[in-house]
Amino acid sequence: MNLERAFLKKEERLRKKADFDRVFKHGDVIQDPFFVVIYIDNGLPFSRIGISVKKKFGKAHTRNRLRRLIKEIFRKNKAVFPRGYDILFIARKELSDSFRRNEVGYHQLCEKLLRIARRIDEKQEKNGNCKKNSTEVN
Repeated sequence: MNLERAFLKKEERLRKKADFDRVFKHGDVIQDPFFVVIYIDNGLPFSRIGISVKKKFGKAHTRNRLRRLIKEIFRKNKAVFPRGYDILFIARKELSDSFRRNEVGYHQLCEKLLRIARRIDEKQEKNGNCKKNSTEVN
């Protein structure tokens, strides 16, 4: 029986402080009511994600749930995210408030993150730094 891996591979996550610092220092920014997203070309054939959630967001189980949801959305929708970027998602207070009141769930987060992925792609096309995925998703 050959089951699909239900988690991100190590190489698909930003894990080292140096990687986070490089994204913070040199990355382009997209702002959304729920996230600040910083991204930068990583020179790899795949994208990697990092997630930053402040302690003010909520208790550990709440922060971890958000991280798990973001990772799952990225894993299931890799074809939509442009390849070859390090993408850092920073959760904002607005998301914290909505998340605690259970106004935001998987589907709402998925819509937000996919919209952000398209914005990254559009910005890169505008800048002439076009990296298209091998599979197009509309």
